[in-house]
Amino acid sequence: MKEVYGEQCLARCTIFRWCQSYEVRRVNIKDLPHPGQAHVVTNSATTSAVNELIRQNRRINTCEIAVELSISIGTVHHITNKKLGYGKVCAQWVPKHLSKNQKTTRMGVCLTQ
Repeated sequence: MKEVYGEQCLARCTIFRWCQSYEVRRVNIKDLPHPGQAHVVTNSATTSAVNELIRQNRRINTCEIAVELSISIGTVHHITNKKLGYGKVCAQWVPKHLSKNQKTTRMGVCLTQ
């Protein structure tokens, strides 16, 4: 096979493993689930609790939110950035969908305080 495909050829052990999988009637070529870190699962109660903490104190950081709600920092990061659409500007949580002029105005206000 290396003569035909060159360096792009699959390893021999991979071919044997695929053949064994086919013999036990596995025809799905997608990977099976792997053990490890689970996907970030958030419910609406957690999301609303994070949003409430941010609205109460815009200068709160992810570590403080994680301690307050007893969730991981990664989950807090996922909720704030992906679910709620917040970002940090001058140490304050700001919705990401602001226009460039609004962000510049907020930046000026933060610097003058």
